[in-house]
Amino acid sequence: MRAAKKALNMAVWYKLMALPESIINAEVKYFRLLKAADDMERANLISGGEWRKLVQQAGTSLASTAECMGGAG
Repeated sequence: MRAAKKALNMAVWYKLMALPESIINAEVKYFRLLKAADDMERANLISGGEWRKLVQQAGTSLASTAECMGGAG
């Protein structure tokens, strides 16, 4: 049951990650991704290492969006 719940939560996380900025603002997406990763770690669905990888991927996605827009500020 735990493996199925983890797989479902990870699938949802990656679907959110794949949404284009025309659908969801990059910063909103970033914070939702962080919350989802936090929730999965708190529920013991993912390890600390898996959490770090998800957070890193979310940060990389946000940074690449900022670069595409010519940087922030």
